[in-house]
Amino acid sequence: MAGPFGATSTTDDVLAGRDLSGKRVLVTGVSAGLGIETARALAAHGAQVVGAVRDLAKAERATNEVRAQAANGGGFELVELDLASLRSVRACADALVAAVTARPLPHDIEQLVAGHLVRDGLVCRLLGHLGA
Repeated sequence: MAGPFGATSTTDDVLAGRDLSGKRVLVTGVSAGLGIETARALAAHGAQVVGAVRDLAKAERATNEVRAQAANGGGFELVELDLASLRSVRACADALVAAVTARPLPHDIEQLVAGHLVRDGLVCRLLGHLGA
């Protein structure tokens, strides 16, 4: 199936011309690699990005560029989430539900990035809390 994107496409190529204002996106793993780039690109296009991470201190250090790009109209915040701990998943889900309830956006979306997150059914638990 041919499409407009390929192996050399960047996140900015994929999001070119897209305005994500008014959308909230949950991205996991924003302390390194693909998670950081995904959060950066979404925030740069206006999304309110919630970065879920196991190590808040590491993520704070790693997300300077995300914060800089978010200043262009998007938003970025971190929330602690250790997917190996059901207690952490529940606490994160409760915090996210409270935040969404307190500050609803017109088109809230939740997106989890990284294939390893399906392990042990923890993603299903988090999505169940979010109503997806």
